[in-house]
Formats: sequence, C-alpha cells, structure tokens
Amino acid sequence: MLDIKLKSNKFNIKLVIIITILIASIGMVLSYPRIKSDSKKFGYNIYEENTDFSNDIMESTYSLYCKVYDEKEEKYVKPADIMLEEKTNIDPYYKTTGKDVFNRDIERFNENLVSGLKNIQYCVLDKDNNVLKQNVNSNLDLLVLKNNEDTAKKLQEKYDLYTVLNFDDKGNMKVENLYGADRQTFQSNLNKNIRDDLFSYETTNAFEIKPIKNMKFIYGVPKNLKYSDSIADYKLSEQSRSYSNASLLFKNIGIIFVVIMALIIPYKEIKDWAILKKVLKLPIEIIIVISYLAYIYLYYGSDQIILKTANNSPIIRVAQLQLTNDISNILNYFINIFYWFVLFSIVFISIIVIKHIIDYNIVNYLKEKSLIYKILKKIKYKLDWIKEIKLGEQNKKKIVTILILNLVVVCIMCSTWVVGIIISPIYTFIIYLLIKKKYSKINNNYNILLDMTKEIANGNLDVKIDKDLGVFDVLKKEIENIQAGLKKAVNEEVKSQKMKTELISNVSHDLKTPLTSIITYVDLLKDENLSEEDRRTYLETLDRKSERLRILIEDLFEVSKANSGNVSLNIIDVDIVSLMKQTLLEVDDKFKESDLKIRTNFPSEKVMMKLDSQRMFRVFENLLMNISKYAMPSSRVYIDIVNESEFVKISFKNMTEEEIKFNVEDLVERFVRGDKSRNTEGSGLGLAIAKSFVELQGGRFKISVDGDLFKVTIIFKK
Repeated sequence: MLDIKLKSNKFNIKLVIIITILIASIGMVLSYPRIKSDSKKFGYNIYEENTDFSNDIMESTYSLYCKVYDEKEEKYVKPADIMLEEKTNIDPYYKTTGKDVFNRDIERFNENLVSGLKNIQYCVLDKDNNVLKQNVNSNLDLLVLKNNEDTAKKLQEKYDLYTVLNFDDKGNMKVENLYGADRQTFQSNLNKNIRDDLFSYETTNAFEIKPIKNMKFIYGVPKNLKYSDSIADYKLSEQSRSYSNASLLFKNIGIIFVVIMALIIPYKEIKDWAILKKVLKLPIEIIIVISYLAYIYLYYGSDQIILKTANNSPIIRVAQLQLTNDISNILNYFINIFYWFVLFSIVFISIIVIKHIIDYNIVNYLKEKSLIYKILKKIKYKLDWIKEIKLGEQNKKKIVTILILNLVVVCIMCSTWVVGIIISPIYTFIIYLLIKKKYSKINNNYNILLDMTKEIANGNLDVKIDKDLGVFDVLKKEIENIQAGLKKAVNEEVKSQKMKTELISNVSHDLKTPLTSIITYVDLLKDENLSEEDRRTYLETLDRKSERLRILIEDLFEVSKANSGNVSLNIIDVDIVSLMKQTLLEVDDKFKESDLKIRTNFPSEKVMMKLDSQRMFRVFENLLMNISKYAMPSSRVYIDIVNESEFVKISFKNMTEEEIKFNVEDLVERFVRGDKSRNTEGSGLGLAIAKSFVELQGGRFKISVDGDLFKVTIIFKK
C-alpha cells in the first residue's frame, strides 16, 4: 500500500513539472503579439547606425564613377589610371602594388553593387543633370530635375530611403534631398568612408586618390525588398535585435518560473528519474555545453522563430503539403510550444543537476565526471612518467619522448625566425632551471640514502625513510629488504643464543637430577649392613633413574639427528587408523592414571599413507604422553582422523590443567615444557621430536590454543 502511494506521489510530481514547463512554454508563445508591438520601441534606423550601409554607398559611388568613365570613353580604362595620382619619391614596387590593389578594390566594389546590393536603385547625373547611368527606370532623377513636394511625396510612398550625393567642381560631397535618415548623421557616416579610409594602405601609401567632380549620384532603397541581399540582411538584423530586446522580459519570466519550480521540488523526489540518471552519467562538460546551447537558443537563437511567428511567416516551408495560412499558423504555434518546452526543460534539468552536484559533493563529482580533470590527470601522469627515470628500468622510451618534445620545441622556434631567436635564450634558461632542479633533487635523495646506509652500518636497524627517493627508490627498497633481513638475522641470533643458554641449563638440570639420584643410591648400596628389602628398593630406584637417563639421552640424540637432517626414513604403506589404535593401547595405563576419557572419530576404512611407521608411532606416543601429563584430570580427550581427497588430517584436543600464558610456538622448541616450574617428569623434547618427525615426512605440524583448549593438528598430503 505504501509502495503504491509513493509511486502515485512520484507520478504527480512528474505531472506537475510537465504542466509547469508547458505553462511557461504556452505563456511565452502567447506573449508574441506584445513582443511585436514592443519591438518598435527597440528598433533603430539601419541607415544611420549601421556604418556598413554608408560604406556600401561610397564603394558603389566610386565603382559607378569608373563605369561611367569607361562608357564615356567607349573603352575599358583601368580604375587606377582614372583615379590615382602618384606621390613623389615612392619606390616603383609600391607603385605597381598600389595600382593592382586599387584595381582589385574597384572590381570588388562593382561585384558588391551587382550581387550584394540588388535591392538598391541608383541614377548617375552629370553637372548638367543629364542621366549618365541607371540600373532601373526609377524616376529617381526627378529628385534633381523636378524637386517639389508632389515628387517627394510620390517617391516617399515607394522608397524607404533616397538621397542625392552632389560632388561639386572641387570634389566636395554634399548630401541633398535625403529621406529616411538624419542628414547630419548620414553625412558624417559617408565622410568617414571617403578616399583614404575606403581604400587599402598599399594604394594610399603610394598614390593620391583624385576626387570625384561635377557629378550627382542618386540612391534609393525601396520599401518592398525583392532580393535577399545586404540591405535585407541589415533590416533583418535590426528586426531580430528589436524582437530580442522586446522578448527579454518574457523570457526571463519563463525562466524564473521554471527555476522556482526546480528549486521548490525536493531533490530526493526526482533523483530516481530515468532521464535524470542518463543525464548524470554524462561528463559535466557535455552537460555545460548543452546548457550553454540552450542559453544561446533561448536568448539569441529564438529571435527568428518569434519574428516569423509574430508576422505569420511559415517557420518550415514544405511546398508539397500546400498548407493553408490557418493550418500553417497552427503548425507554427505547435513548433514554438515544442521549441520553448525543450529549452525550459533543459533549464529545469540544469538546476536539478546543480542540486545533485551540491548534494553529492562538488569536488568528488568533478573528479568522477569531469573530462578536463581526467585529461589533466592523464597529462600529469604522463609528465610524471617522463620525469621519473628509475635506475634499473628500461628508460629508452622516456628518453626518446623527452628528445622528441625538445625537437618539436626547437622546430617551432626555428620556424618563427626573429621570435625564435628571442625565445631561444629563454628556452635555454628554462631547461637550465629544470635540469638544476632535477639534479638538486637527485643529489638530495642520494644523500638521504647514503645517511641511511651509514646508520645501518653503525648498527641502527630501525632507521626508516618514508620519502620517495625518485631514481634511488628501487635501491632504497632493496636496502630496506637487506635491513629487514639483518634485523631478522640479529633477532634469530639473539633467540638462538638465549635458547643455547636455556639448553645448557635444562640439559644440566635434567641430566643432573637422575645422575645425582644414581650416585646417591650407589653410595647407599655400599652399606654392608643394608637389608635385602632396602637393597631391592634401591636397585629398583636405580633402574628407574637410569632408564630415565637413557630416555633423555636418546631424545637428545633423536632431536640432534632430526635437526641435522641425518635421519634415514623407512617409508612403507602405513594404516594411520591402526597405528593410532595401537599407540592408544600402549599408553592406556597413563590415561587411566589421569582419569582421562578418550573420544575418537576415525574413518571406518583403512587410511593408507607412505610414512615411516616407527617414527609416526613415536610422534603419536609423544603427543599422547604429553596429553596424559598436562591434560586436566577427569576431562575428555578428542582424537580425530579426517580422510579428505587430497590430504589426511589428524587432530588432538584436550583441556589443559594449567593456564597457558606463554607463546604456544615455544612448546615445539627443545626443553620447553607445559609446566614452566618443571614439576612433571620428561625431557621437554616430546613436541619438538614430534614436529621434526612430521616435517621430515613432508607433513605440517600446527599447535593452537583457544583459552584452555589445547589442539595439535597434523596434515599429510596424499
């Protein structure tokens, strides 16, 4: 039930978001009529503010002047020969270049007049007001021939702008009969483009440009533009700019509306959206680019779609469909709503992404999702790889890479000529600083490593270097290995010396005790008045003590042979289960004395292994005797034999009588007993012998303690 409510709640939130963005989109489209009316407030006169138009007029004037001259002469004359006058003391090279550039400029002006200014109408008159050249029968000459109110009224109905440029006999230009722009502004814009400012430096450096004299140039821009040329572009640019400024308020209202909704909705309610998850998988740079493109299309790319829709012009022209105006307008509005819905959706998702980044942690997010970070990380890795040259490694590739980079830099400097000569000393100085820095680092690392070796030589085996020593780091690690080996060897030697001391002490004690008893009882037997019963008792004691001495000597001999590896094994097929049962029978009386109860878990089948039966019997006997001595009386002893496919595991478990407060690994050392006070009989070699015999036969011998639970595990691989 709760799950259904959560799903319903998430669906409602999605619905609210979609409706919110849709309202903003529809509201934006419904504001188009208001934008259209407000655009007039933001419009400007393209003939006044756009200096490109003034430039076009002056270029056309010079082009027409040369054309009229050719027609008058009835032959082609190069523009340079018509309008250029040489300056004195000019190199012939510059004269030739200046003429060629001027001819190309006039040709370019003419091409622009023919193809780039198709909508403009012109008429050229001489000083006597005779028509020399015109492109259409436009009656523009009436501005001069019949300049009255009726003529002006008729022309104003037809033209958006018309003007007369009158050049007198001194070459001075005057704007006359201007309609469609402010005279002073228009005159000022034209004056900026006269002569020197209009032509290339190559021309003006070597020549004076002759002024146009005794001619009138009449230009008119019709209200209805037939062609798509520069004039149409100027007008379209003005309309786009005015519509952009007029729509700015409504765009901001729509964005604020969507942003507020994105901020109000809790992030946790929408973080599981499939579309959001897909967006969040993208690198942050791609998300930024998409958001930036949405910003561009929202504020700058939407002007044309608003302009066309507001003026009932089709956004998409599909001639085959032959749509009526009403259907075309409806299609326009649907396209507009979809356009704004997409842009506002991107704005909404951008805000949600920002909320996600803040919630996730900005630094961690950039590390995981930033392409720039990953690229810089790879570059840093490559630079570190190039810089770090380690001894003992193949550094050929790194050296070649460094040389190639240096070659590229040198080639770039050589190709820049003078700049390269200036950069070369700077580059050399930078290389010097880098080499000096690298050398200082290597020298410092060398001294640190040298100090470490001196400390080790002086006996300080605990000296450490945590710093990366660069090229010497491999050598440092090897010295640390030697240091660890020396430390281990010293510790082993100290331990060995301690054990030797304990061995001598323990052997002396264990040999002295029975030997002293033997000497004492021998002295007692020398008494001639000794009764037969006492003599018999003393002889039994002597026999027991001598037997103990014999066993101790044999154990010492066995351990000595095992440690030296001088043991010959008689490997035969041995049934582990039978051998264990036989050993248990041998020590049964000892277990009864301690009231120990044996619990066995043996396989029903035979467990055959390639072993030395006598020595394995000794192993089992030593372990069982050890249990009989040190196990808690009246407790249970568990003996398990587990037959696996790859190994056989034998385990002995018992509860100890005394708490074990020392390292259990010491129990397998020679002359170590379970009771440190040495109150029990024994050589202390039982476990040591057992471990040695097991390992000689390829097995593993392990002791573990859990509280008072003592466990011995023997494992043989099959």
